[in-house]
Amino acid sequence: MVKIRASKLRDVELITDTGVRLGWVYDLSFDEETGDILVIVAEPDEDLDTSEFVTDHEGLLLIPISAVKSIGEVIIIDSSKLAVKSKLRRLRTVKELIDTGEEGEAGEGMEDEF
Repeated sequence: MVKIRASKLRDVELITDTGVRLGWVYDLSFDEETGDILVIVAEPDEDLDTSEFVTDHEGLLLIPISAVKSIGEVIIIDSSKLAVKSKLRRLRTVKELIDTGEEGEAGEGMEDEF
């Protein structure tokens, strides 16, 4: 495993594996107990429509560390693992249907979307 100083990540550009420019690293969020990095906090690209992305109260993007594919001169983000609001809404709807035992027709085939 290659070790990288967190200070070296500041202002590194984040790009999805499909070529979407997300923005630049602003900060990292850690689990206080384990020290694990949870999310990359990013200043969004000025051309990015952030309405579908998970953001904090300041409008900064919250990118799960599990979505990182590679780190180099840029950070490549796996777009299929990127948390977007529409995906979270679908997951919440499916979970609610399963919890209430009503998955039937509404839940059929939805697993392919994730």
